Amino acid sequence: MSIDKKNFEDVKGVLFDLDGTLVDTLPGLAQLVNQMRQDFDKPPLSEERVGLFIGKGMMNLIHRTMTNSMDGKVPDNIFNLAVHSMAKHIEAGKYDKGVLFPGVKEALSKLKERGYKLAIVTNKPFEMSKETIKSCGLEGVFDVVVGGDSASRPKPSKEPIDMACQMLGLSAKEVIMIGDSGNDSAAAKAADVRSLLVETGWSEGVPLSEIAERDDAVGIYKNIPEIVDALLSS
Repeated sequence: MSIDKKNFEDVKGVLFDLDGTLVDTLPGLAQLVNQMRQDFDKPPLSEERVGLFIGKGMMNLIHRTMTNSMDGKVPDNIFNLAVHSMAKHIEAGKYDKGVLFPGVKEALSKLKERGYKLAIVTNKPFEMSKETIKSCGLEGVFDVVVGGDSASRPKPSKEPIDMACQMLGLSAKEVIMIGDSGNDSAAAKAADVRSLLVETGWSEGVPLSEIAERDDAVGIYKNIPEIVDALLSS
């Protein structure tokens, strides 16, 4: 799929989702979820099952994985205990921090060399996101990091994207959002920002083709290097 040069010649900044887009963090997230569930004498969930629940931030992930349901909600008293449990295990750090998908570091370097401003816009908590970035050797790559707790509401709200644009000093027309789920493309659409989708992550069980049509995403690509090569060659 090619990118129309006329649609992207004004792009000066690229916003990236983190988990599932740049970094494979599923094993570590599954470890954290199951450490939390063990505190409540619940059996472990498979990585595949945990992957289905990823997308709308840590608080939703706790509700979903504690109930093993996309729409599940645990009572407030249990939820508060679960949040404390999750925070304890994150602080202990006994989970895989994630690994970059193949070719990501080189692709980001290409964008930096061409003068693009780069930002992370993720639903992962800010401090946890910074730890992931550090562990993957990407410190200093991004001009801005917006976490799931940085704005008043996470994606699919437009607020994190608006915040990233403001921090980068760029308008909505000068950036593009790249992510792996409808949370990314819906947030981009709400912020009047163009979006591209990548097939490496998790989309809450919704086909990317359906998401792209709903949110007017410009295209779907296999991976980040493919997107970056297409963007630069346009």
